Amino acid sequence: MADTKYLTRLASCLPQRHVNLLETGCCGMAGGFGMLKSKMELSPKVGAPLAEQRKTLPFNTAVVASGTRGRHQIAHMVNVHLKHMAELLAESLVLPSA
Repeated sequence: MADTKYLTRLASCLPQRHVNLLETGCCGMAGGFGMLKSKMELSPKVGAPLAEQRKTLPFNTAVVASGTRGRHQIAHMVNVHLKHMAELLAESLVLPSA
């Protein structure tokens, strides 16, 4: 599991960023857990608090989730693209003019 404090500090170093850590817990996917037929009803219920918080954020807010399954789960629940930290970092690179 990624150290969220480290990721929060890293994102805070990027220019023109205001960073908040959502205190929501699990997305409900937990690896293959949410993909099991027997867990398909439980999985979104576990992730609901995270999905609800995502819905309350201002339009165009970048949301970072390092886990592949977590990004998939929340994107499915709230129809939004979540980013991996690497994407956020790449977008912040300033390339010198040629």
